[in-house]
Amino acid sequence: MIVVDLIKNSKGDVYAKLSYEPQKNYLLMKWMGPCSEEEVKTASMRMFEWQKREGLRTKCRFHVHDTKEIEGAWAGLVDWISNYFFPLNYEYGMRYNISIISPDLFSKLSSLELKNRNSSKIPTILCETISQAEAWITKKYLE
Repeated sequence: MIVVDLIKNSKGDVYAKLSYEPQKNYLLMKWMGPCSEEEVKTASMRMFEWQKREGLRTKCRFHVHDTKEIEGAWAGLVDWISNYFFPLNYEYGMRYNISIISPDLFSKLSSLELKNRNSSKIPTILCETISQAEAWITKKYLE
């Protein structure tokens, strides 16, 4: 796993860690602690910048969001993710969004809302663990 970026809030605390897994060819965003909607957008756009710069070249089709440590709801961003963020990334090769479900009820409900919205271009897959997400990615590569 290669750390691409550590995204910090205005207090200097890391709230998101962006990494690339070259062996399985996916981009991972690990979310930590409380995040405002603007912070989620900022970190998400860092994913897009990587996808635009490196993802197309490496043929990275999978973005994994580990929300196990995020606190709070982000359901207010589902429209932005579905209608803006996904189409931007689709242009540069992203085809699947995988969400590692948080034990935080509000975050879990946000993930479910995103899955239920199911963008026509980029579906959201829900997994319990990174291992489960990696197994799903491996299966997709074998299809």
